[in-house]
Amino acid sequence: MPKTKFQEFIFTLLTSGCMIFLMGVYNVALHTGGLQYGTFVHAAISFPLEWLIGFLCAFFIASRTAKYLALRIALPQDRPIFKILCIQTFTVCTMVPLMSLLGTIESSGLTVNILVIWIQAMVLNFIIAFPLQIFVVGPLCRWIFRCIFSRTNHKEEKSIEREMIQNGFAE
Repeated sequence: MPKTKFQEFIFTLLTSGCMIFLMGVYNVALHTGGLQYGTFVHAAISFPLEWLIGFLCAFFIASRTAKYLALRIALPQDRPIFKILCIQTFTVCTMVPLMSLLGTIESSGLTVNILVIWIQAMVLNFIIAFPLQIFVVGPLCRWIFRCIFSRTNHKEEKSIEREMIQNGFAE
């Protein structure tokens, strides 16, 4: 998983992009009465601005909040998959309200009913966002990330191992 700020940036870019596009398709389908070709086109048109806002929220707010909360539950000796699932869960719990508010304002504007519309949007979005993140986007983005950075991480591990051998810490 990400070991540097640059890797964290790339990983967040990947996961936020996938989630925001897929959730955009889902929300357009909800508002237009079903999934059609035009649903993907409409979601693609609004995607760049939503991705920018969503990425900034994910990178600066959700990732820090999720890690903080996950470390309250996951212990250092826990299996890595448990830690990953905790972080993903809290990321969804943070991002759904933020992005649902953005979508509510985008689709309905600032109306008297904004609170009710926002709560409904959060419930409908969480129902899809959580399993989508846990079972599809999370594993897919981790696999893509490993493909991109496997050579870099392998070189870093070999370099550390070589340095340890030179300093007499390992055989």
